[in-house]
Amino acid sequence: MKKAICWVLAVSMVAACSGSNSSSHTSSQPQSAQFGTWGVELEHLSETVGPADDFYQYVNEGWIESTALPRGYSFFSEPWVAQAKALTQVEEIVRNAVQSDLSTASAEKRVADLYEAYMDTSAVEERGLRAIAADLDEILRLEDYEGIASWMANPRSNSVFHLLVQAPVTMQGGYVLTLAQYRVTGLGLPGQVYYESDEQVHQDARSSYVAYIASTLSRAGVDRPEERAKAVLELETEYASIMWDFARLRDAGAAFNLIARLELEDYAPGFPWQVFLEARGVGDIESINIGVGALSESAALFEQFPVETWASFLAFHWINNHAELLPESFGRAAFEFYDAGLWGAEDRKTRSERALEFVQRYLGDDVGMLYTQKYFPDTYREKVDELVVYIRRAFSERLRQADWMDEPTKAEAMAKLDAIIVEVGLPLAGTDWSKLETTPNDLVGNYRRLTEYQWEAQTDRIGQPITRYGDWNMHPHRIGAGYHQQYNKIFVTAGALLAPFFDPNADPAVNFGAIGQTIAHEFGHALDDQGSKFDRNGVLRDWWSRDSRAMYQARTGALIEQYAEYSPVSGVFLASRQMIGEIVGDLVGTSIAYRAYELYVADHYDGEAPVLDGFTGGQRFFLSTAQQSRTIATEQQLRDIALNWSHAPARFRVNGVLRNMEEWHRDFAVQPGSALYLDPADRVTLW
Repeated sequence: MKKAICWVLAVSMVAACSGSNSSSHTSSQPQSAQFGTWGVELEHLSETVGPADDFYQYVNEGWIESTALPRGYSFFSEPWVAQAKALTQVEEIVRNAVQSDLSTASAEKRVADLYEAYMDTSAVEERGLRAIAADLDEILRLEDYEGIASWMANPRSNSVFHLLVQAPVTMQGGYVLTLAQYRVTGLGLPGQVYYESDEQVHQDARSSYVAYIASTLSRAGVDRPEERAKAVLELETEYASIMWDFARLRDAGAAFNLIARLELEDYAPGFPWQVFLEARGVGDIESINIGVGALSESAALFEQFPVETWASFLAFHWINNHAELLPESFGRAAFEFYDAGLWGAEDRKTRSERALEFVQRYLGDDVGMLYTQKYFPDTYREKVDELVVYIRRAFSERLRQADWMDEPTKAEAMAKLDAIIVEVGLPLAGTDWSKLETTPNDLVGNYRRLTEYQWEAQTDRIGQPITRYGDWNMHPHRIGAGYHQQYNKIFVTAGALLAPFFDPNADPAVNFGAIGQTIAHEFGHALDDQGSKFDRNGVLRDWWSRDSRAMYQARTGALIEQYAEYSPVSGVFLASRQMIGEIVGDLVGTSIAYRAYELYVADHYDGEAPVLDGFTGGQRFFLSTAQQSRTIATEQQLRDIALNWSHAPARFRVNGVLRNMEEWHRDFAVQPGSALYLDPADRVTLW
């Protein structure tokens, strides 16, 4: 599943670019938008940078210069500003639950219990390591590979193999158990490059990682911490070297191979699979899906490392995975290595902030339900549904006009577009948490019961009928949207319907440029290089003609080349090949949303949108798109984004897209010689 926060001189300059559009509709402009008068904060426009030279900076300079990274952050964006608003509302929900008399099981009681247990620092400090001491002792006493494999099966443990339950790519029968491995499954550093690169910054990260492992083990009273730490790095480095890279993991065609459970030993010999599966509670499963990752290579590597090295690996990660639930010294050390050391965050979030994060992360379904009950009116869904109608119309129109796609492929694409469903606000199916037991005085116990309950809920689905609803990869109170390839479905969270992404009182151009662009981005994933491998029913099959696929790849190849030249940090260039899905999503989303807005204007304004504060409707659309993307980040974080993320940094998500659009060149009268001007022959269009 994919996804995935005014200066008169500048205003006058842009208005002069807009031509002679009538301002007769100006009196109709909204008066109660949350951002500015009609949805964009014009006070942040740059006085010195023009839209044709750096549109992202032009729109956001004031915000960038006046915004500081909050406590504990190395990355902060407009979505995070909105998320902070949503979390303030979540905090109110949590505090009300804590103050209520909740004697019976309910979402409110579960939320209150988790929060109170996290905030009871006296109990956490007094308990010390006793909460995990027995587990740690057992890990360190492991004497054989079967014991290692059995412990890896624990949902709270690190394992070089990942188990999940998903729909089969045939979309027939019921849900299946899948074995997979991702880029950093089981590893402690955030990307393969951290293990493989000879750059000084990555060498330093490895040295710091060894020191962090050793100090963590030492703090827990484990013997020979330095020796064990070096062995753990050696193990993880070897595994990182054989794991699939991001580009290969994106290949949807490599994600399904259903075999009998008993064949697993032959498929990937060297790992005690039956012990692993039995410990995870699925030892009697009849079949298992072989998903992505270097599974057979990893199994073969398993016994090349001594049991003691694996025990050191498991012990460190067991402590690290519980660090925020242990005495302050453990959580502080984890922050200093990861957030501060790797990503440049200056200070740690407060205990109450971390408690709220813990609650909404692990009880996100409960929190999301309570949030939508209070903060998500039906009128929001109705307005978003209207946007979706125009986006679907615009995409359908562009599909019909795509001269590079042959008619049979185009007909299938149209059918797939028509079949996309959109869930708005909250999922229409989800996990029943009513039987989860929680207490206000057992933080680690709550965490254990949560992870076990969640896994049991997943395994209960094996063999059950498939539904296209639910299965979001984020909770309703978070800021986000996504496209599910197998369900041919888009979802938009309730949290994403906050300003500036959506405002019922904002100018329509603003909503089309923000949440409309986001929704159209997700529509674009249905026909990107991976989404296009699934048909209208979510079945993995090759329905594109060879010529259409070749033409598509030629266009996206040009985008890869464009983005590979962008550098957010001196000497660091974007890993554009692994980002291509999101690059395409950004370009398609902006292009389709702009056309959807034009269709809206034709229906509501007789084809001519009002001019507001000197900006045409098209200009307001682009201002909104750039405003929703504004971001600040440390240099370390920008480096990590460039090398390890699937999305480009915000500046290039804006500028890189707009310079490929004829509409933007026209609306802002961008001429040759401007920094962002791109010759029409070099502009990439898809739909």
